Amino acid sequence: MDLVPPLAAVQACSVQPLEDYDGPRAPLLRQVSLDEERRDECQGHWRGVHIQGEEEEKGVRLFRALLLQHLRLEELRPPPCIVATARPDPSGWWMYWRDWRALERAAKRFRGTKARARLAARAEQISLLSLDEVAFEDIMQELCQACAHIEQRALVVLAFLCEVCARAVRVGGWCRAADWAAKHVAQCATPWAIRHGGWSAVVERAGGARREETTLLAGAAFAALLAFLLFCRTRMRQALL
Repeated sequence: MDLVPPLAAVQACSVQPLEDYDGPRAPLLRQVSLDEERRDECQGHWRGVHIQGEEEEKGVRLFRALLLQHLRLEELRPPPCIVATARPDPSGWWMYWRDWRALERAAKRFRGTKARARLAARAEQISLLSLDEVAFEDIMQELCQACAHIEQRALVVLAFLCEVCARAVRVGGWCRAADWAAKHVAQCATPWAIRHGGWSAVVERAGGARREETTLLAGAAFAALLAFLLFCRTRMRQALL
């Protein structure tokens, strides 16, 4: 018996294109479509139109640095669009160095707390494959309202966004997650930071040291170094005479 169907039967039973299929489809296990569609056109998430001024630029840069460090600590390889550099700044990277050191110090201390574990658990509960931007912003508003400590709010927000983006790297949909996170930092977190003195003041307080204290310590260290150099110069002059 010939079990091979004729060629006409094979052509008649050809697979229907997805574009012509109007029935319900099986749920996606990974959000591959959104990521692969943007693989060539996505140049990064740190140069969007939502970055309007200096404080928005600073906030997005600080979040990008914190996210890359978080992915490294979680042993996750970031997608190329997340690694993409931010918009060139003529003032130079050193303008952000002190702010990043303060934020890094605060994040390192926060990483071992129970609050960070609760944020990670909350991020795991988010259904990224069915989430839209409106629902994402609702979650962020609830998080901000639940944060009782004003001085730690910026750190909590940035840490939670890192947890969400890290989970998106694991399960898919990282382009949407990174876009929403960068927009939230620029459009929601930055106005709050400006009302509380700007990102520099916010991260300094979160890091446990005020700018005045840092300046005082730097001035004291400089005075001590100057006194030591004058002392060495005096002793050398006496030795030569």
